[in-house]
Amino acid sequence: MTPIQKFQSQQEQHNQLLQKCYNTASLTHSKSHALVQHPIPIITPAQKAAQEALKNKPPTLHLTKAEQKRHRKLRRAERLREQQDLQAAGLIPPPEPRLTLSNYMKVLGDQAVLDPSKMEARVMEQIQARKLKHEQMNADRKLTKEEKAAKHARKLQEDTSQSVCVALFWVRDMGHPYHRAKVDLNAQQNSITGGVLECETGEVLVVAEGGEKAIKRYTRLMTVRMKWKGEDFYEEEEEEEEEEMMEEDNGEDGTTTKVPRKKFNPNNECELIWTGMAVKRAFHSFMFQTAANSTTARKILEAKGVAHYWDLAVGHYEKKVGLGDSEDGTLRFRLGD
Repeated sequence: MTPIQKFQSQQEQHNQLLQKCYNTASLTHSKSHALVQHPIPIITPAQKAAQEALKNKPPTLHLTKAEQKRHRKLRRAERLREQQDLQAAGLIPPPEPRLTLSNYMKVLGDQAVLDPSKMEARVMEQIQARKLKHEQMNADRKLTKEEKAAKHARKLQEDTSQSVCVALFWVRDMGHPYHRAKVDLNAQQNSITGGVLECETGEVLVVAEGGEKAIKRYTRLMTVRMKWKGEDFYEEEEEEEEEEMMEEDNGEDGTTTKVPRKKFNPNNECELIWTGMAVKRAFHSFMFQTAANSTTARKILEAKGVAHYWDLAVGHYEKKVGLGDSEDGTLRFRLGD
């Protein structure tokens, strides 16, 4: 047998062995294959709208850097040619030569030699005029305060007509004015609806609904940026000292009284319970609400059609503190108390 025939025989045996392995490992011999389900992925309305927009979008021709430079050069040459034609026809006066302190001797020639002081003053006047023109153009392009606010609002605006991003946060204590102001102000700035639902037992559920980018910024605020324990804030170092006091204006008589300043809770914390998508907003604005117990809190959310948000908060709390945490052996933050 020649080496070529020997190689072909080995190759054929190898292929037969591979085919036998494939047949043995087929899913038809698996006992659990029939029990595995492969659901068809469901496309959300937002994804459908994005696909339709992508289909209807005309193709975009992107130019290279060299092509962009060439087109810009041709456009400028065309404008210069039109201006030269108007000057040749006498419709517009020819522009004055651009004078600087380094070229006016060459441009003006004999005039600069005869009266250099006068020519230098003329050059400085032209330089100042160019500077004022430049500054005036910048001032004309500068946006007003209202236009800046409108531009910033347009950048933050997102389309939530097809779907809405939702995030749920569990907070231990929301009693400090700093936390309440931060949560409310950032929700207004990012066009986030929802609210803060406080239970008298002390637990707090924060619901945030908005665009994808807005929820991403809000999540970073709640979990990273917010100083829940009052880090880097001024606190008394000695416990024996008196409580910090702050002045409060009483009104017409001008007198002031000292009231205790609200302190941060050193055990305070915030955790992201759940984040996902919803078809539409369940809330029209961002508000603070207080409930006497867990049942009342669930009814408040049930009126909005999102009672399952409170169920998620209850489940998170049960995992965190465990059952039988109270003195009588029952969970004091349980659904239906």
